[in-house]
Amino acid sequence: MVSKKRGVYILGAKRTPFGKFFGSLKNFSAVELASEAIGALTAPFNLGLSRSDIGVDGVILGNVLSAGLGQAPARNAMLKAGLPEHCPAALVNKVCASSLFALESAAEKIQLGKSGLMIAGGMESMSRAPYILERRSSAIGRAFMQELDKVPHRPYVDDSMIWDGLFNTMTPAWKIMGEFADDCAKVHKISREEQEAYAYESFGRANEAQKNKKFERQIAQVNGLQTDEGIREPDIDKMRKLNPVFTADGTVTAATSAQISDGASVLLLGDSRTARRLGVVARIRLVDFVTHSQHPHWYTTAPIDAIRKILQRNNLKVSDVSFFEINEAFAVVPIFTMRQIGIRHEKLNIWGGAIALGHPLGASGARIVMNIAHQLWETGGRRGIACACNGGGEAVAVLVENIKK
Repeated sequence: MVSKKRGVYILGAKRTPFGKFFGSLKNFSAVELASEAIGALTAPFNLGLSRSDIGVDGVILGNVLSAGLGQAPARNAMLKAGLPEHCPAALVNKVCASSLFALESAAEKIQLGKSGLMIAGGMESMSRAPYILERRSSAIGRAFMQELDKVPHRPYVDDSMIWDGLFNTMTPAWKIMGEFADDCAKVHKISREEQEAYAYESFGRANEAQKNKKFERQIAQVNGLQTDEGIREPDIDKMRKLNPVFTADGTVTAATSAQISDGASVLLLGDSRTARRLGVVARIRLVDFVTHSQHPHWYTTAPIDAIRKILQRNNLKVSDVSFFEINEAFAVVPIFTMRQIGIRHEKLNIWGGAIALGHPLGASGARIVMNIAHQLWETGGRRGIACACNGGGEAVAVLVENIKK
């Protein structure tokens, strides 16, 4: 638990728009997207470049599809954003909860007194995820490629987006994440109609939030794109005509799944002393983080116990929480979590979720924490919980508090 003696506060938050798969951000690497977000995040602050000035003490970024990003992607991103060479950086991978784990790691450094100011979040370009070829020879470089060109039918290549991000290899029957979502719907009797109704509402809420400029303070323009590219008016008739995506007799469709996307999200974290030096109001505090782990097949239900644990550890009830954000990997995830814990839908994902906005794997956790922070700030709500499940049977939950309430 993060110590109350040394509070960790969200002092700033920025993200890129979330671009559609092969959309407006397709030519930007994850590193470039993170650089844009970090640059926009730090721009309003008077951060010095020397070690004696107020400066960022470290950068921790989540990322899942790292093949082909080059050496030290987090370090590359922060240098491109103009942070000084003496600022360290690290990359972490916890699949869809990567940026939540990055936030937890950064918060712990501040809480332990090792750092006063940290940047944490995540980045992903799913459009740029490369294909990969298994190495079966010691031959490298040009000689290897010349030999490969002689093969009439080149060897099979894997899609790193699927293999490294969306494919479970930990169980005897290897499955795509969506197949597990179909299993969840079947076992727990979540109908296709219920999933479609949830997805329709997610799109509706995202549209309303965008019209009311709820995301305006979050988003830094990239390549002329200022809004999330996946948001559109929902059409329930079209949803009902879609075929199942993952299993022939399944109920999960493209409309009830998170959109494949590109984007980056970052937050500036600091203690109260650093906030005062920067002239920033330390109002939104990161209180606690919890990771719950269970069988990889049932990652879709892991948020239930992650949220239960964080409530219990902090002596809270569901009614004590103003807002919940649960990453919409698939509609079944928030639907079943609401059902089991007793969360009212009007308190959950009030600005829509990944079904409507998109889900760049390594960046989504930071986005939902960003949402919670803005929701508490705008409404004066007291507490919020953000949670994301991740492949491998886990979920990470974070408790956020508005101390000015």
